[in-house]
Amino acid sequence: MEQIPLSGEQRRKMGYLCMTQGGKAGVAYVKHIERERERKCRLYMTYGFLIKGNPHRYVYCAELRCRESDPLAVRLDTLRAFRECLAQHGGRIEQSVECELDGNYRPVKVRKNYETADLSRPVVVWLYTA
Repeated sequence: MEQIPLSGEQRRKMGYLCMTQGGKAGVAYVKHIERERERKCRLYMTYGFLIKGNPHRYVYCAELRCRESDPLAVRLDTLRAFRECLAQHGGRIEQSVECELDGNYRPVKVRKNYETADLSRPVVVWLYTA
């Protein structure tokens, strides 16, 4: 058996549920609290950049992420790594690829569409992982 830390409000609500609806309702409430804590441990964040041509859209890299609870130095390292990755290509991001297919389903006339990120305006992007 292990003791689960609960706040005063959570203890009151659990006691109320146990008294009015039975012990199973109190146990279900504590399990709900534990699931919420577990979900918060899997909350990640990363940084992205707005697109110059369309300021309502942004681009981010899901591989460059950090936990919500990480210290500021780790979060800034993530931002720095993403900025360096974009700066290598002049802020250009491949948005989509269009092509036509020949008779054997091979791509011909491949056209790549690029967007340019505004590296001066970073935005925070929240990622939830399952």
